[in-house]
Amino acid sequence: MKLPVALALVIGVIGAILTWLYVGPLAAAGLFIPATFLGAASYFTAGGTTASLVPSIASNIWGIIGGVIALLLVGMSGGNTLLIGLYVGIMTAIVILGALVPLLSHVPGTVLGFATTAAFGLLTSAAALDFALGTGPFTVMVLSFVIGNLYGWVSSLLVGRLVGSPSSDTAAAT
Repeated sequence: MKLPVALALVIGVIGAILTWLYVGPLAAAGLFIPATFLGAASYFTAGGTTASLVPSIASNIWGIIGGVIALLLVGMSGGNTLLIGLYVGIMTAIVILGALVPLLSHVPGTVLGFATTAAFGLLTSAAALDFALGTGPFTVMVLSFVIGNLYGWVSSLLVGRLVGSPSSDTAAAT
């Protein structure tokens, strides 16, 4: 089977199942399907191999931490748009500087975690320091991104089998 066809089938089927779970049986958990898809994208942009799973997840979590801190600072800004811009800019720079640490070197994964957390918090008016399952930006994003990275990893293994490669590296060739 051609690689794009295998990717479309596997990622489509697993994506459909995860979406159904998130809006159906697991709805009370409040998991965020866009973050899960972005977690899978992060895994693939990190290399799409088993070895890239840990740096992808670590970078996602680093970005999520930065996003939560940015939400906290924005909440304390009193609506001052200059401060909001400065806080977001400073936190963006800090999380990207995390790439100086080898484990956090996957900058796209960091940015995905940061931006998605900030968006979730702003769109849902979630409290930055809410760590509850379903409502807390940190908790929801970490769980959603970790599941997404695992979604990418499982997808790469299945795609490798469909295209006749014993390695998960096959999916990384896209």
